[in-house]
Amino acid sequence: MIAAVPREIFHAYDIRGRAVGAAAPLTPDLALRVGLTFGKQVRTDEQAEQVVVGGDLRRSTPALQQAAIAGLLDAGLDVVDIGRAPSPLVYWTTAMLTREQPTAGLVVTASHNPPDDNGIKLLHTDAMPLTPDQIQSVADRLASGVAPAVRQGERRLWSPRPDYIRSLAESFPLPRPLRVAIDPGNGAATVTAAAALRAIGCEVLAINDDPEETEPAHPADPQHAANVAELASFVSDSGSELGFAFDGDGDRLGLVDELGRRAPPDRVLALLAQDWLASHPGADMHVDVKTSQAVVDHIGRLGGRAVFGPVGHSLGKYAMRDAGIDFGGEASTHYFYRVDDPPHITDDAVRTACRLARIASGSPFAPLLDSIPRFVTSPEVKIDCPDPVKHRTARAIADAARRRWPLNEIDGARIDLSAEAEGAWCLVRASNTTPVLTVVVEAATDDGYDTARRIAADLLADRQLDPAPLLSQPPLD
Repeated sequence: MIAAVPREIFHAYDIRGRAVGAAAPLTPDLALRVGLTFGKQVRTDEQAEQVVVGGDLRRSTPALQQAAIAGLLDAGLDVVDIGRAPSPLVYWTTAMLTREQPTAGLVVTASHNPPDDNGIKLLHTDAMPLTPDQIQSVADRLASGVAPAVRQGERRLWSPRPDYIRSLAESFPLPRPLRVAIDPGNGAATVTAAAALRAIGCEVLAINDDPEETEPAHPADPQHAANVAELASFVSDSGSELGFAFDGDGDRLGLVDELGRRAPPDRVLALLAQDWLASHPGADMHVDVKTSQAVVDHIGRLGGRAVFGPVGHSLGKYAMRDAGIDFGGEASTHYFYRVDDPPHITDDAVRTACRLARIASGSPFAPLLDSIPRFVTSPEVKIDCPDPVKHRTARAIADAARRRWPLNEIDGARIDLSAEAEGAWCLVRASNTTPVLTVVVEAATDDGYDTARRIAADLLADRQLDPAPLLSQPPLD
């Protein structure tokens, strides 16, 4: 009898859910079946011969990682086990090995989720993540059952870390030494962050950098200021010139400047865009629909063009690939690059830290950040809306708004309210993972922010949704 498939943990970007406890849906047995199913799929569809497997530092990861490896071996694929690894190191290794033979990838991680969660990211042989439809296809095949292959694959241990560190050192040599502080949060970036920054010429001071510690030092989400507060104090106390905070699997980056101030992610994106345009004049840049208009305007003033795309690291990478864009970012602290060697698109927080360190080694960092305009922006406000109706409700709000204002409907509805207030807009979109609508509001001024927030609240109330969470939410500090 085929075991039931917990569909609720097969999300738009990965497989992710509770992995600790008697009722946890993500078990080693499920990881084994995912490995077998995915392995046979990429072996058939992409002629993959091997799979790179890595995992984060959660206490549930080793068992899930070994189970997934067993499934891949049962699928007849060889496995290159790189052990503990941030997600971007798995991406990099997959792309590197694919130059010799078709190689897929699998990462056991739940990124910034709570400690009792875990997950599985699946990669094509070009190191691109599976699309939402392809993840659901894995679930469908799991439900129907997959038989092991006749040939059993072979597993080998290998560390790509020295080659990866060397590639960053060659790409980002510093013009002068720089003192930086890092906070990997006892997450997977402990494997690569300090070593990479030292290799490019930094003096590195670290907190929460213990690879043997399976409990996170704090929530591993650098998008939120509270999770960067410890690093901000450490930067001030240590006299560091920059501080870097990493999420649980090393693909997202928070920044603290030399004054001990957390840098808003939109300003970091604007500064990275400015640096990119200095060597790629006139370039198009991917931004998600939650990105501040201040960033969009800044890119335009510098001669570039911000191209809106959907929310989510996997969807963003596909948008970049399809449009031929080489750089981009999201409000969630993902920053994307098309890398030539090995060829792949990555959201590598360590790579971003190296790039920012190089910028800071050439000029004081705080004035650079302060030179970028900042609008009044809300956080992502979650409005409860049941899964069966959330997409329909979001479309209805878009239809109502379209009668009065211009819309961008790439992902939900980004409503242009600039006719009501300078720089004003609001976003309403259905979450891909939870039963909520996500709302973001922004304007150039406090009064404009209040105007945009009132309009967004009215649109929600017209659909019998409670706008109180939005009305009570102050803008980001």
